[in-house]
Amino acid sequence: MSVFVVAISDSHAISISELPFRVRDALRQADIIVHAGDHTELSLFDELRALNTTVIAVSGNMDSTALKAQLPRRQLVSLNGKTLGVAHGSGAPGGIAERIRALFPENPDLIVFGHSHQPFSAIVDGVLMVNPGPARKGYATITIDQAIQANLIAV
Repeated sequence: MSVFVVAISDSHAISISELPFRVRDALRQADIIVHAGDHTELSLFDELRALNTTVIAVSGNMDSTALKAQLPRRQLVSLNGKTLGVAHGSGAPGGIAERIRALFPENPDLIVFGHSHQPFSAIVDGVLMVNPGPARKGYATITIDQAIQANLIAV
């Protein structure tokens, strides 16, 4: 049985109502929501959890103190027999995928990250890495089954 993941990052919002309808609709359809940081406010994270009880999230550099206290900077979880890493990122956009990849010496099957506001999907050092870009402009869908399939969706 496959798992359908919707990944967002850099929402910079107080409420999911600030996100485009297509993003909100995709979030409602997800088995699992991944947020790769910069929610900005705890209220957005609480709304995501109300949509879907399984939310995997990390804090980002622009998140409130309350969020930073509640969320880790990095997560590593098992989903449907695959390993998923999640981190926000830091620094300049150039080389961010390689910097994030270095945070996961465990060699997960997939890493979702954010920070750069640039959608990205590629294999880096043997690991599929996905940055869904800013949530106001798009998201990523990820199907985890025997294989992992990721798609970047612009809105």
